[in-house]
Amino acid sequence: MNCIRILKLLSHAAAPVSLTHIVQELGMNTSTGFNILRTLVQEDYVRFDPQTKVYAIGLGVMDLVRGAATVASDINLVRPLMERIAHDHGVTVTLWRRISADRMMLVLEALGTGNMRIKMDVGQRLPLTIGAAGRAMVPHAGLTEAELLRQFAALRWDRPLSFEAFMAEVEETARRGWALDNGNYALGTASVAVPILNPQGGPLMACTATMFLSQFDEARAERIAGALGEVARALAPALPHL
Repeated sequence: MNCIRILKLLSHAAAPVSLTHIVQELGMNTSTGFNILRTLVQEDYVRFDPQTKVYAIGLGVMDLVRGAATVASDINLVRPLMERIAHDHGVTVTLWRRISADRMMLVLEALGTGNMRIKMDVGQRLPLTIGAAGRAMVPHAGLTEAELLRQFAALRWDRPLSFEAFMAEVEETARRGWALDNGNYALGTASVAVPILNPQGGPLMACTATMFLSQFDEARAERIAGALGEVARALAPALPHL
């Protein structure tokens, strides 16, 4: 964490700064700050001027930026496809990425063209097991039933369901290959989701279509799930880099 704080400070500094300035700004022990900076200099993430004894952000950070830009570029390849699905079916299409053992984050969104649309915020984070996206990921997550129960107990649903009902829906998701949330997560809405698995078979992402409940019927949900599967297939070549 201190390493990240130092990099953030240097990236926003208008000019190179001294060790004293860094540790005072961050409330850090001097020896701790020095040791972290020495490692960052060795890795070229920080540049040190031995004459003036000041530090600045290094060119090695560009490797991280290029890597992040590549991931963002790979994900954005499916934006036109998501927009087409959103337009054709009048739904909001979202791409959720698993970011930890129990959390996922919205990384991409495409809105439908209706007079009223469901809007979500890119960067929004949710519990891994909630909604249609959660049901899509859970069968592949390798979680024990005890861990699933622990995560499930912390969820907040608009229309709650029992753990037994949730697990039955997870099993149905595994059987048919796509998940459904019929107004449990958010009243008045329904969501369909398909999992996007990493090369090892674990859940990397889920692509979800969310609609107003008045738009929902089983046949339509199945058609939308088929369309969302196109997103998963389109991302397949990029999966080793994501």
